[in-house]
Amino acid sequence: MRSLAGWKTLLLSLSLVMLAGPAGAFDLPQMPNMVGVGVGITTQCSGCKDTMVGAVPGVEYHGDGWLLEWYGPYAQVDFGEPGSHFRWGPALSVKLGRSDLDDPVLKRLPEINTTLEGGAFVGYELYQSGDIPYRVRLYANVLTNAGQVYNGMRGAFFSSIWVPASYRLLLGGGAGYAWASQSFMNTYYGIDEAASQASGLPMFTAHRGNQQVYGWLGAIYKIDNHWAVGAAVIDQYLIGSAGDTPIVTERGTASQLTYGVGVGYKW
Repeated sequence: MRSLAGWKTLLLSLSLVMLAGPAGAFDLPQMPNMVGVGVGITTQCSGCKDTMVGAVPGVEYHGDGWLLEWYGPYAQVDFGEPGSHFRWGPALSVKLGRSDLDDPVLKRLPEINTTLEGGAFVGYELYQSGDIPYRVRLYANVLTNAGQVYNGMRGAFFSSIWVPASYRLLLGGGAGYAWASQSFMNTYYGIDEAASQASGLPMFTAHRGNQQVYGWLGAIYKIDNHWAVGAAVIDQYLIGSAGDTPIVTERGTASQLTYGVGVGYKW
């Protein structure tokens, strides 16, 4: 697994896709202490079709019995025992709001403030160090913002696999599913009477349950023992009320594509 461990240092480049992605979508493998930045293109809001360019940071720091992973708007502290397959700990996420949209209709909807979410995650990891090494992760998390913007919770189940294609190249992919409370769904996808009158879109009440399914692909290239670059693409497909809202059916798209590149430095 030594060669695979070397490739883990490159995963920071995937942080950019978390600009609009579900919290924790990229359950990144452990790596040495490192910093980096990702730059990518994503949608202006969940359900929008217009895009924006953004940049996000990434940091990983190993403490005494704990591990901090911070990628874009999502951070978690892993208290799982070293060498154990089980991972767990608290999580924080910055949930981006809705404002300054290009679409002339959607920009008349009420703005949604960016808010801080808190919660927890659990996970299980599988390792293979034979002729074809790999690392598989199965994770879940639950987050809430305690009524600052919405009530209730949202959560996700997701998996990933990374396999070295050569000494310098690592290939990865993953998939997941996200759900949310009615308050969350109605905040981001609902249209009340006032919003309908302002925008001209029909009224819509969003219900709790399915929010989206998603899949991603990534490639990481190791430059030397300290520097690496990478690229990734994620497609989040809105389902349930998130896919049925007029924000999507009349002005946006259910397929939310995000892609970009990044660079990381380890020590």
